[in-house]
Amino acid sequence: MHLFKRVSILGISAFALVAVATPALAMDTPNEHTQTQTAEQQTAAGKTTQHRQAAEQKATDVKANAETRLADAKLKACQNHEKTITNTMSRLSDRGQKQLDLFSSIADKTEAFYVQKGKPVATYDALVADVVAKKTVAEAAIATVASTSTTFKCDGTDPKGVANSFRGNLKAEIAALKEYKTAVKNLIVGVKSAQGVASSTSKTTGDNR
Repeated sequence: MHLFKRVSILGISAFALVAVATPALAMDTPNEHTQTQTAEQQTAAGKTTQHRQAAEQKATDVKANAETRLADAKLKACQNHEKTITNTMSRLSDRGQKQLDLFSSIADKTEAFYVQKGKPVATYDALVADVVAKKTVAEAAIATVASTSTTFKCDGTDPKGVANSFRGNLKAEIAALKEYKTAVKNLIVGVKSAQGVASSTSKTTGDNR
């Protein structure tokens, strides 16, 4: 009887021990599983990041290669027309100088005419001073255009910038020449008006000198 009780007590104790140990084991197993999942997720995330970085680098390389090919194509196209471009720039520069020389010749002849006739013009000095000032500005503009036309090179540092500068300088030259032409015209009108007044006075007074 006592032996039966001891066996029963041992059986109950063993059952209780198993009952207590089982939840503990059950609790350890999910933690290990969670840790395994976390490690796998981190590995997968790392691989995803690597793939994304590789894809981004590949896209960057493709874009860089495309830009290089485009730059090479533009350089070749520019070089094919470089001679034409420089010739055009040189021709425009020469045209400006020729216009300046023409206006200067007319101004010189007008001044010589004024001295020869000896008919006084009250504003003559001011007109001549304006001609000189406008000529100085035009000469500077022409010199700038000429210097820009000789610096254009397709393989230079900034050929597009040089071309844009040339266009801007050319506009400034055209404007300066226009101002110079107007000053010369004003001088001509002033000198001729004096001659016209003198001629009219001579006819009125009967002076036929």
